[in-house]
Amino acid sequence: MRPNLAARPFLNTRPVWLVAAAAAALALVLIVANVVFFVRTGRTLAPLVEHRDRLLVEERALNGKLSGLVANLAKVPWRSLGSRVDATNVILREHNFSWLAMLDDLERVMPYDVRLIQISPDVGPGEVELYLNLVAKTREAMIELLENLVSDPSFSRPTPRTETTPEQSQSGSYQMALSVRYHPPRVQP
Repeated sequence: MRPNLAARPFLNTRPVWLVAAAAAALALVLIVANVVFFVRTGRTLAPLVEHRDRLLVEERALNGKLSGLVANLAKVPWRSLGSRVDATNVILREHNFSWLAMLDDLERVMPYDVRLIQISPDVGPGEVELYLNLVAKTREAMIELLENLVSDPSFSRPTPRTETTPEQSQSGSYQMALSVRYHPPRVQP
C-alpha cells in the first residue's frame, strides 16, 4: 500500500459547487420571472380589483332590494288570496257558461209532455250539475226524459231526488226534482 503524503485528504467538491451554482442560477431565473409576472399581473389586476369592487357594491344593493321584496311577499295574505282566486275562478266559469247551449241540449232530450219549472246550474271546472224541477202529465213522460238523459252524451248520471204523484200534488200532475250532470260543449279558442 502506498502512503498518503498529502497534508489533508483530497475531497472532490467540484460537483457540489456545480450543483450549487446551477441551483443559484435557477433561483435567480425564477426570481426574475416571478418579479416580471408580479409586475405584469399587478398592472392587469388593478382593473379586475375595481371590477370586483363594483360587483360587490351591486351585490349589496341587489341583496337589499331582494330583502325588501321578500319582506313584501311575507305581507301577502296567501290563504285569503287562494280563496279569492277560487271565487274568481267560479265567477269566470259561470260567466263563460252558455245558457243557450244548455237550453238547446235540454230541449233536445225533453219529451213533449214534460215541462221545466225551475233550473239551477252549479258550474264546475269541467262539467255542470243541473238541478231540475219538472212537471208531466204522465209517468211515462218522466221515464222517457230519464231514458233520453241517460242516452245523450251531453248528460250523465240523472238522479231523481223527489217524485210526486197526481194524488199527492195539488196540481194533479206528476212532479219530479232531479239532478243531472251536464257536459257543455268545448269552446274552441
